[in-house]
Amino acid sequence: MHYLLLGNDTSLKDTQLNKIKQELFSNADSEHLDSETLDGHKLSPERLKIALLSLPALAEKRFVHIRQAGKLSKENLALLEDFLKGDTSHVVVVLDAVSWEMKSEARKNILHAVHTIGREEAAGANVFDLMDLVGRGDTARALKILKELFDREEEPERILGGMIWAWSNKVKPRVQAPRYKKGLLILQEADHQLKRVRFPERGYAVEIALVKLSYLLKA
Repeated sequence: MHYLLLGNDTSLKDTQLNKIKQELFSNADSEHLDSETLDGHKLSPERLKIALLSLPALAEKRFVHIRQAGKLSKENLALLEDFLKGDTSHVVVVLDAVSWEMKSEARKNILHAVHTIGREEAAGANVFDLMDLVGRGDTARALKILKELFDREEEPERILGGMIWAWSNKVKPRVQAPRYKKGLLILQEADHQLKRVRFPERGYAVEIALVKLSYLLKA
């Protein structure tokens, strides 16, 4: 059986992952050799194919956990769809996603081939709520919402785009021109850093911009 873990409940997901591992592996050595976790957002088709087709070394089955599965590419979705149609008795695949949008036949077929645990949750706070908090100088709560957006797998570029829109349309009328221009420079620098991938985690550029804007408005 293969699984799709849905939603933001990390506690539920961790419990299910541990339960599956306990059923598959009798000791730490077999778990170490026969399990792996992949990032669906950065995964190449070649790497996914190797993970799915490799045979177990010690255990009866391998364990392949794919995080951010909602961001699998079209090529990877097609590969996974074809794989699930064949003999998969040597592996247990666990897809881990905040949501699973039914926007292609491959996604629909994959969903029908796995056991779903959890559920998609209603949308929470958004980038405009975040910028309202920045405008009020509530940096701590703004950072909390930013983390929530990242946990929901929002792209840094999309978040930054919303911040730029809010700064230009909501903040601009409330601040003096020099401060507004400084804010634009902060956002432009974040955009440049995202494009250059200057941080180990690309979201850091957005986080730094958020803090700088917050302190700019407090000054």
